[in-house]
Amino acid sequence: MLPEQYVPSKRNSERPARYRKHFLLLLLVLLAVGRPVQAQKKLSADSIAAVEKQWLAKTTGNAIRPRSGNTFRKAPTGVALYFIQADSLQVPYWVYVPTHYDPAKPHKTIVYLHGGVGSTKQFQYKDPEYATESIFALAERYNAIVLYPFARKDFGWMNQLASFQYVLDVVSAAKQTYHIDAKQVYLGGMSNGGSATFWFASHHSNLFAGFYSFAALPKLQVGDINFKALSAKPFYSLHAKDDSLYLYKNVLATYNLHKAEATAWHLETVEQGNHGFIYRKNGEEVMRNLLDKLLQ
Repeated sequence: MLPEQYVPSKRNSERPARYRKHFLLLLLVLLAVGRPVQAQKKLSADSIAAVEKQWLAKTTGNAIRPRSGNTFRKAPTGVALYFIQADSLQVPYWVYVPTHYDPAKPHKTIVYLHGGVGSTKQFQYKDPEYATESIFALAERYNAIVLYPFARKDFGWMNQLASFQYVLDVVSAAKQTYHIDAKQVYLGGMSNGGSATFWFASHHSNLFAGFYSFAALPKLQVGDINFKALSAKPFYSLHAKDDSLYLYKNVLATYNLHKAEATAWHLETVEQGNHGFIYRKNGEEVMRNLLDKLLQ
């Protein structure tokens, strides 16, 4: 997901074609029926609700019980939905299981913190469109499990420490259910999810093998970044030079100011694509080129 004006929505032209395909086809079908406008709107809402209901049934059905002793259970391929208690909330998260997941072997794991938190009012776990994020396709390349915690405006990555603890709790819970290689857990994210990554690198570098970020501003609203901690584990950042939300010149200035102490932080660029460059046509390739350096 993307922040502010780039927030993914079914009406946002920033989303790639594959994000809009399902709903465009749905609208075409509705228009072809020739029903009155109000009936079409009701049918559209009902149809979307039906899609969400099917998605919830599928993802809930993919969830498995925690391991029995030292034996991990087989797991269906694809997205599984779980909830975890965080303060007074039951907060959802997805676990993506790659096609060649083997419960007898430890697997790399990628934690992905989405963006768009400041304008997201509800946890978006009911929407199957989010499962088209490129990180899930890349999970197959690395045969990696993906942990996808959800956030929203009042429980987000930028200024609520409870949400950071929730991410750590998600990782701990997943380790009890899936055969995760504790030495190969990587954390990162997009936009404010990427900015939050600097907090985890500052405070919990010992828990992760490395970090990554896309279109992230290296600035926190909760405490300060410990740039010396960014010498402990590799941290790869990717930023578009034409980013109009988090200006590249500001990111570069921070990098140049601290690169002598943050020796494991690597800042890389793409020439264009604006803030949502990972949602462009070549977004998956761009993400892969960065993650290959971290995971392979």
